[in-house]
Amino acid sequence: MRERSLFLSACVQACAVFSLFFLPTGVRALDIGLDGKIIRSVTAAELKSLARPLVLAVPRGQDAAQPEQRTAQPEQRAAAASVLLSPAPEKTVALGEICPLMAEVWRLEASSATGKKAWESDDLGERLFEVHLAEAKGGWDLVVGTQRFRAVERVDLSGELLSEKSLEAWVSWEGVPELKEEVARFASSHGLSVRVTDVPNTQTKLLAVARAGGTLPDVVMIQSDYAPALAAARVIQSVEYLRTDDLVPKGFEAFRHEGRFWAVPFYFDAQLVFYNKKLTGGTVRDDWTTDDLERMATKIAASSAADGSGLKAPMAWNLYSAYWLLPFMAGFGKPSILNPDGSITVDDEPTARALAYLLDLDKRGLLEPAERDAMISWFASGKTAFILSGSYSIPEFTKIGIDFGVAPYPVLSATGKALAPLLDFKGLAIGRRTTKPVLARRLVQYMTSPGVQASFTSKLSKLPASRMAMETARTDNKYYAQLMRSYETGLVVPPAESYAAFKNVMWKLLRFLLTGQMDVATTQKTAAKLIAENLK
Repeated sequence: MRERSLFLSACVQACAVFSLFFLPTGVRALDIGLDGKIIRSVTAAELKSLARPLVLAVPRGQDAAQPEQRTAQPEQRAAAASVLLSPAPEKTVALGEICPLMAEVWRLEASSATGKKAWESDDLGERLFEVHLAEAKGGWDLVVGTQRFRAVERVDLSGELLSEKSLEAWVSWEGVPELKEEVARFASSHGLSVRVTDVPNTQTKLLAVARAGGTLPDVVMIQSDYAPALAAARVIQSVEYLRTDDLVPKGFEAFRHEGRFWAVPFYFDAQLVFYNKKLTGGTVRDDWTTDDLERMATKIAASSAADGSGLKAPMAWNLYSAYWLLPFMAGFGKPSILNPDGSITVDDEPTARALAYLLDLDKRGLLEPAERDAMISWFASGKTAFILSGSYSIPEFTKIGIDFGVAPYPVLSATGKALAPLLDFKGLAIGRRTTKPVLARRLVQYMTSPGVQASFTSKLSKLPASRMAMETARTDNKYYAQLMRSYETGLVVPPAESYAAFKNVMWKLLRFLLTGQMDVATTQKTAAKLIAENLK
């Protein structure tokens, strides 16, 4: 009898090992329960089809990537100090994607063959897209924050189901097809009807539809400088309650206006130097200076003059736009775009030096003012070697086959300070008039979850606003190093009326400056006066 018992025990152990390593993909991998009753069984094949690569949080003491050591920003170091990330991406599925949508969840219990573990909190319903299943040998682990529950077999929720079933969302900018795919995946997973509309300028349309008394979207994509006008018109609501530790501080600050947050950051574009590899003779180092840039530009100009290649200028960008002036103002010592009271100063020394420097490049024939279409045409045809553009141009240049490279902004040789690129954050806001506020939140939480951010931004060469997704981009985005350096030294486009006034005023005055109709001092004095008048 004892030998038979040992034999049976060995068989059981062998079967367990076989199922651990050779579980067929059609076999049930996870049961999901609600208030003690199983409501869905998910197969291994389903989980594999939904899985995305993602770097996860891990407890201290484990091997981890530590983003706080990779950034020069004190706020980033402080906020990330309590979060360590695993050294490599794992295949993951957000629990919120496979569970039913819930209005509230107050208890989450995980079960395996060896035990159970429960989490209780009134806000669990808001966190299900932050909880992940991670593929492991023979099964899936449940990862809640830095806690990992091994080989989970069942997840039970205690809470209230969400009854809302339809939404309208407005999206914009690059990647609209990819955005629609993500929303369709969310809708399909939960049996929803979500209408997604591509709107070229969501701020203009929101304000127009609101004035006309029309139907506004439940969820809308906005950029940071839209926040003041949309908040004042009472068409979006504050979203402080959706802030998470995983979202980078600069992202939320981008949508902070009058002490409140108006959108959840999704991704950002960064200003970069694009260069034509044929004209530069190869790759430009990331640790370069403006002296290096001028030296290369002078050499390219001389070479063009000798061979008659028809170069327009070694460098070209939109000098008429304050958007490209601000980095130079920062390089010459301006500590921030806005003053502590929200105003903007233009009649100061950093602005004077920045304007004088750019005028000098123009007069020396190294830099030609050009608006976007002309600049792109010259760059594509090899008539200029260096342009300033945003990371949004990477897919476009790749598609048309330009042999280009990107570099972060150089250090300004005159001051030793880096030119500070602008970081243009896009985020998701919730309509103030929505009649489906919880479902709108769930869509925003899904779209801004780390897995979706990592997937979306890797396709479009942007950087996500999630720390976990940002670390995942280290292996998924070939321009990660340049984009990350830009994040570290960059300034966020501020959500402020004074910034909008500054842009509009400088757009007109810079033309007078560049055509010799005004000098630097007059331009600054006039700009200060007009900005003040615009803000009365």
